Amino acid sequence: MAAKEQVDYSNLGDGEKEEHFRAMLARRRALRGSSEWYAIRAAPGTQRMAKPIEGAETHRVGESIIERSLRNEGIDVFMPAYWYEIVHHRTNKIIERRLPLLVGYAFVNLPKANFEEVREVDGVVCFLRSPDYGPQVFHTDDLEAIAFEEHRRRQEIRREKITRFEKEKSSQVMHLRGNLRKILKKGRSTHINLKDQALLAIKDMDQEMQSKIMGMIKQLDTLEEYDGLAQIDRVA
Repeated sequence: MAAKEQVDYSNLGDGEKEEHFRAMLARRRALRGSSEWYAIRAAPGTQRMAKPIEGAETHRVGESIIERSLRNEGIDVFMPAYWYEIVHHRTNKIIERRLPLLVGYAFVNLPKANFEEVREVDGVVCFLRSPDYGPQVFHTDDLEAIAFEEHRRRQEIRREKITRFEKEKSSQVMHLRGNLRKILKKGRSTHINLKDQALLAIKDMDQEMQSKIMGMIKQLDTLEEYDGLAQIDRVA
């Protein structure tokens, strides 16, 4: 086994250090044949969720400010994160948030070793340095476990949302159907669809009641046709 290369960086100028470091990266890539990532320090506040983009690709939903800044410059970035939900204390509305798993850090993939371009991106403080000269290298294998855990949690959230959505939809449908049954005459035939029976019954009702029943039927149709899973999949 070859001995580890030892270099005295104190005797090298800045240009020579950079040249040696790039050569070292090239040798590592040739030996490992795997993608290399580098950890960056993100400025405070840049890991919070950026303003949503209308029609954004699925993988960019919930992206942070630092992720958006890097991607806008064509830089591949991975920020380990997790989703969580909170219920608003006044409106009871469920609010979704995406938070960094490693506060203050993200990873960038730089096949061209374009470190200076990354340093110039707004929100990037610096690279995490290794004990040796240059930024600390992380390989794809190092990040797979983190990425897998993030994916697992996203799938859990998706299942939770689907369950909650189906329960809410079923509850609303049952409520509307119950109200229709209260309005319609007793002894309704069980062989006729509830909505069809309602459409037949409103012929003998006044205008106000007809409008009320038609509104309920429209709500039922909307609920039965609504596919909330597509919206769920944009996040989870």
